[in-house]
Amino acid sequence: MPCTQERLDALRRYADLAGRLQPDNERLPPEAADEARALCIADLFYLLHTVMQRSDMNNNWCFARCREIQEQPDGFLDLWARGHYKSTIITVGLTIRNILHNPEITAGIFSHTRPIAKSFLRQIKREFEGNRFLQALFPHITPPRKGEKRTWSEDDGLVVSRSGNPKEATVEAWGLVDGQPTGKHFSLIVYDDIVSLESTTTPDMIRKTTDAWRLSLNLGTSGGVIRMIGTRYHAADTYHTILRQGSVTPRTYPATADGTPHGPPVLLSPESLARKRRDMGPFVYACQMLQNPLADKAQGFAPEWFRTLPDVPDAFRMNRYITVDPASSKKQHSDYTAMWVIGLHNDNNYYILDGIRDRLNLAERARALFLLHRKHRPVAVGYEHYGMQADIEHLHYLMEHHNYRFTVIPLGGSMPKTDRIRRLVPHFEQGRIFFPNRLLTLRADNTPCDLTNEFIEHEYSTFPVSSHDDMLDCLSRILDPELHACFPLCRAPGTDVSGRPEFAVQSSTLWNEGA
Repeated sequence: MPCTQERLDALRRYADLAGRLQPDNERLPPEAADEARALCIADLFYLLHTVMQRSDMNNNWCFARCREIQEQPDGFLDLWARGHYKSTIITVGLTIRNILHNPEITAGIFSHTRPIAKSFLRQIKREFEGNRFLQALFPHITPPRKGEKRTWSEDDGLVVSRSGNPKEATVEAWGLVDGQPTGKHFSLIVYDDIVSLESTTTPDMIRKTTDAWRLSLNLGTSGGVIRMIGTRYHAADTYHTILRQGSVTPRTYPATADGTPHGPPVLLSPESLARKRRDMGPFVYACQMLQNPLADKAQGFAPEWFRTLPDVPDAFRMNRYITVDPASSKKQHSDYTAMWVIGLHNDNNYYILDGIRDRLNLAERARALFLLHRKHRPVAVGYEHYGMQADIEHLHYLMEHHNYRFTVIPLGGSMPKTDRIRRLVPHFEQGRIFFPNRLLTLRADNTPCDLTNEFIEHEYSTFPVSSHDDMLDCLSRILDPELHACFPLCRAPGTDVSGRPEFAVQSSTLWNEGA
């Protein structure tokens, strides 16, 4: 990679300074030492490449990132490809630079688990202990001498020579979800790899990591700063939540110049990147190297496939079906009960007419289904049989109690859920599924929601790595052969599929009856 002119000028300056410094680090020429000391504070690349002897960083990528980071160090979430020096530059180099400049700083390094954070602290500790040149320039970083009462360990942190005596060490290492400290307040908090593979295995683990991060914000000081460094593992991981709520500014650098799987590399050789793409597989490569869990959309849904209409065509000219995907728990982070009312028109398209996405108990699920059935008079109701057995007895009781009966068709099969959902891909791609622009409904707690927006944001745009896919799975059931869903022939307005007159029922009827 040709050396940029700016990097070439910097390297010449470093070489000129090195020629004026004597080999004996204990006796540095005052003027040269002052210049070297100022460069360590002002030039992050000089500190890492020359003083910390990281000759492997002598490339345009690392030089440009060091320049960018020293100009804008705080308040960012730096999502860089694996092996692209983000921890070396920010967590280690920039933290050392801060300690050199201000011995009174208190810095906390947080990772998902404490051993990960300790590995960064260990690297800083080794640098302070073994770099004689750095000790000569900044004597306050020298490890404590015999009889000097200063903390100096991976467990309790490192305390440099300082005038103040806060309870926090100069730099400490902690786990975010295991053993987070209490009573500490750091002027600088560095989050490095707070998201790991283990933290994204289930929605509960993602929530646990997110909650732990929110709790850790209380460990900062008034006017303190945070830095975040990480790698994506999942489309709905903690980083996704942090970015969505605007807590930090993203600074993303994928391994390719254009962020695509086959784009030109920014640091690694094309051969090395091709091997990673081959060995990692498309999803892991998209997460770890492209910082985009949705980059591999071959098995997902493209945004341009999603169709909406301001007004749905006359629903009573359609064959209407209700599909149900029940979830038995009302816990805050459990799956949702999903119900769709889907109209099949004689144009061979699918129209979403109504729906529910909520955490409901048995009585609430039955009441919601009856209400949708009375309102839309479907041809058939398909009910996922995995959760049907507990519900069917209650449904039959209500049918007898209200003298209102309909057949519930069990929908099951051995097909994996993701494969079942992928049956929808060609239908969305062909533009045959239409949603209303807004589908406003009330949840069981009387809070409003827009089902169209929730479907797009939480499931359609993130599949196949969604935290929840209940609505997609429920929608895919319209394609189950057991349901026998078919498109209508042209028939007279105001008649059902059998030619009988249609009539609508007020949606509040069943609620008033107290089903």
